[in-house]
Amino acid sequence: MSDGSGLSPEFKHEEGAEKKRRQGGESRRSAAFFDVDETLITAKSMFEFLRHWLARNGDDGTLYRQRADALRQMAERVPREEGNRAYYTNFAGVPAAGLIDAGRDWYAAYRRGPDAFVTATARALARHQAAGDRIVLVSGGFAACLRPLADDFAVDLTLCSDPLIADDGTFTGEVGTAMIGKAKAVAVAQAIAEFGLSAADCWAYGDHSSDLAMLSSVGNPVAIGDDPVLCGYVRSQGGSILPTTGGRRDECRRSDA
Repeated sequence: MSDGSGLSPEFKHEEGAEKKRRQGGESRRSAAFFDVDETLITAKSMFEFLRHWLARNGDDGTLYRQRADALRQMAERVPREEGNRAYYTNFAGVPAAGLIDAGRDWYAAYRRGPDAFVTATARALARHQAAGDRIVLVSGGFAACLRPLADDFAVDLTLCSDPLIADDGTFTGEVGTAMIGKAKAVAVAQAIAEFGLSAADCWAYGDHSSDLAMLSSVGNPVAIGDDPVLCGYVRSQGGSILPTTGGRRDECRRSDA
């Protein structure tokens, strides 16, 4: 079962190369932290994965619409953290291993889309990788959605929500850490400290006002899109604002654009 920290072994992705770098004592000067939904990819992965999961289990779209509508209506009334927790009740009693397999299938299909990725963000990620920076995903999603994407982009670490797993390997429907809002800033600060970096040298990318705490915790904030709260803050800090234009995966590999 997860320890509720948001960094549990079940929901923490770390590339073997990064482990070797740590063991070998190699240090890098900076890290870049990326929100995922509508920042790195153009979709809301949690909703798209829910659609895929329900269809995989025989839904013709009716049940998905009911559950998605209920979550959207909740989002209008309660903080995002509560909506994030409510989302995971959809998987109560489901074996975690089955969701990981479904996530691979979902992402394999998703990545082929003509506008699946936010091109400017993906190219920024490639530039950070070329510069030797650590790459970290920070998302309210969970491993089923994020692990295949993290593998695809060869990121160093994924910080995400951690649905709790019972002793029998099934999801309980509860969450230890909902990786939303202030929780993102806490996780980022912990990662920066663990990496032995200065927050002033690090970067963070986000698209929504709920990412403000994360962007405020580093020296180089970048807004994606036109959220007025986020863009206002980024402008005040002399940061960058990137467009949300989507593109294919192969269009995102260039780091010189």
